[in-house]
Amino acid sequence: MNTQGYFKGIEDAMADNGNAYEVGVYGPRNVCTRVGQAGHSTASFVSDMSSAFSGNFGYSLPTDWAYDQIVTRTIGSGDGAINIDVNIASGRDTGQASFNPPAAQTPDVLFDISYWTRLLADVQSYMESIGFAEDDERMYTTTQCLETIIARDVAVSNTARAYGMRKALIQTSAFWEFRHYKNEDLITDAGVWLYHNGHIPDWAQGLPGVSRLRDSSTGVAQMYGFVGILAWNNSINTGLVTGTPKNPASDADIFTVWDMLRTDNDFALTSVGHAHIWAADGKPGGDEEQPMERRPRLDYTESEIYEVLRRYQGPEEPAFTDARKRMALYYIFEKYNRISRSAAG
Repeated sequence: MNTQGYFKGIEDAMADNGNAYEVGVYGPRNVCTRVGQAGHSTASFVSDMSSAFSGNFGYSLPTDWAYDQIVTRTIGSGDGAINIDVNIASGRDTGQASFNPPAAQTPDVLFDISYWTRLLADVQSYMESIGFAEDDERMYTTTQCLETIIARDVAVSNTARAYGMRKALIQTSAFWEFRHYKNEDLITDAGVWLYHNGHIPDWAQGLPGVSRLRDSSTGVAQMYGFVGILAWNNSINTGLVTGTPKNPASDADIFTVWDMLRTDNDFALTSVGHAHIWAADGKPGGDEEQPMERRPRLDYTESEIYEVLRRYQGPEEPAFTDARKRMALYYIFEKYNRISRSAAG
């Protein structure tokens, strides 16, 4: 692991947020010294209990040490015995005696386009690290997919604010799905359009595979018309939006929603938000049964973020593996959404 590279990332993140906090490092003497000398930290908490530890043996205390963890002792006896770490302090840091209340959860705002280049670089770097070169065999490059998402930022922002969720949930799911769009998907979409527009002759209606042309995952959200209907129906039935539910068994309704998902990026991205709500509700009519404790909220925990991202893809692999990969994308989007919130506030 590149320790200094990791701390350089932390230093950059602090700078992006106005350096409201200083950076400290906890670790053996060697790590603390190297990070401090590189200028990425201001003080060290040294894990010094083992002199034989490779990061301690032969190294002196870093010059910026604030606390030195020197020994573990047992206090109490019997069932009440506990181990505590004994630390000594240099006086460089006096600790924290009081705390302000947690910051209010602020709704997202429009993306600050001045951060586009940095957002793109971070997304490109991450996607390349998991095997997605900028331009590969898929239909659209990383840049084209990200441009598509950011170009519809008004729809994404409005949806997130309307339903009290983070924009990053919508951005992550849509970008991930769109980045996977291949030539085969384009051909499948063409087949669905032909099916619903009467271009499948009567003699071919019963052939194997023709029934699959009724629906496909399409558009920037890579969402089935059937799924779009169920997601919007759930929001209608629970009073989030007004409207008349569509029939997921109707070819006409399937095609209406499918074609909107394919051609209207605003509708598709708004549908991602409703799909996340539907997923948290247990996907009534879909492939999940157990509702989550909460619908998407501004204070969603990491486990809730993971679960709602996973449910977007389904209850089987590769949904679980991919959701772990999408978590990193979520935090990249959230990084720049947070910066935009701070700049606007």
